[in-house]
Amino acid sequence: MKAMILAAGGASRLYPLTYTLPMVMVPVVNLPVAEHLICLLKAHGFDEIVVNLHYLHRVITDHLGDGSRWGVKLSYSHEEELSGTAGGVKRVADFFDDTFLVIGGDDLTDLDLSAFLAYHRGRKSQATLAAYPISQSDDLGVLALDHDGRVTEFHEKPRQVPEHCHWVNSGIYLFEPSIFEFIPDVRPFDFGKHLFPGLASNAEVAFYGYPIEAGYWCDIEDPIAYRQAHWDVLEGLTDITIPGREVQPQVWLAEGCQVSSQATLVPPVVIGEGTEIRAGARIEGPAVLGPKVVVEEGARVRSSVIWDHTRLGAGCLVEDSLVGSSCLLEANRQYRNILMPSGAQPSRRKVSQD
Repeated sequence: MKAMILAAGGASRLYPLTYTLPMVMVPVVNLPVAEHLICLLKAHGFDEIVVNLHYLHRVITDHLGDGSRWGVKLSYSHEEELSGTAGGVKRVADFFDDTFLVIGGDDLTDLDLSAFLAYHRGRKSQATLAAYPISQSDDLGVLALDHDGRVTEFHEKPRQVPEHCHWVNSGIYLFEPSIFEFIPDVRPFDFGKHLFPGLASNAEVAFYGYPIEAGYWCDIEDPIAYRQAHWDVLEGLTDITIPGREVQPQVWLAEGCQVSSQATLVPPVVIGEGTEIRAGARIEGPAVLGPKVVVEEGARVRSSVIWDHTRLGAGCLVEDSLVGSSCLLEANRQYRNILMPSGAQPSRRKVSQD
C-alpha cells in the first residue's frame, strides 16, 4: 500500500533547533521523527512511501535514502515553491492508484493504522481523518461528527471553538484517488484551510472522522510539546521504539556507551550511542542524551534533552532545557530553562511554562 509523509514545511515552530534540521529529521529519543513514521507505516503494510521536500531537502534524502533499511520503497517530490498540504499531495497524484494514507512530518503517534483503514473502507469513505478529543490547549483544526462519524463541520484553528465541535484534526488521513477532483491546481492549497471545510458542507461527499479514544498522538508544535513527547515515550505512554538496551527499568543504553561506575543514572534515562559519562556525573530523568555526548566529571543533567556531539563541562548543570548538536557547555555554569541551537550559545527563549 502507498502513503505520503508531508515534510516540506520550514519547521519554524521549533526554531532555533530547526535552523539546520528539517522537522521530520528532529530526533525523538534519538531517532528522527521520519524513522518513527516509516516504522509505523511499514508495520501496517504501507511500504511504498513518497515524501515531499522543500526546506533542507538534502538532509532528508541523505539520511533516508531509498528506504531499503526499513524494508520500504521511498521516493521524493521536491517542491521549489511550497504547494500547501493538499497541493503537495496533488502534485504526485499519479503515484496513487488506490486507497492511500497521508501523515504529517510533525506527528508522533502509535495509531493503529490497520483499524483506521478498516473504518475508512467499511464506510466507503472518500476521505477520512483521524480525530482526537479536543482539549483546551489545542490550536488545531476542529470538527463535528454526527452519529455515523460523518464530518458535519470543520474549522481550521478558530479563535473560538464552535459549540458542536468536540474533535481535533490529527493530520493523519486516508483518501481515495477520487479526492483529487476536489483539489484544484491552484497553489498553495491546504487540507485544513481549503479542502476540509468544503467537503464538510458537501452532502454528496463521503467525508468521515475516525474518533480515537485511546492510543497516542502528539503534534510536535513547539519546544514544549517536543520535550513532552520525549517524556511520554519514556513513561511508556506510547508504543514507540527506544533505541538501545534496557539495562535496568527505564534506563536505556545504546551501543558503545561508556558510563563510569562512579556516575549516577536516575531513571527514566536514554543514553545515545558512543556517549561518555564520566565519574561524579549525575543524569536525572526524565532525560535523553544523544549519540557521542560527553558529560565531564561532576556535571549534572535534569529533565533535559541533549542532542548529539555536545560536551558538558565539568561541574555544569543543565536543567529543564533543550540543547542542540555540537554545543560546548562551559564548566561550572548553570544552564536552566534554555533552548540552545546547534553549535551556538544559549538562547534566552524559554521552553517551560514556569
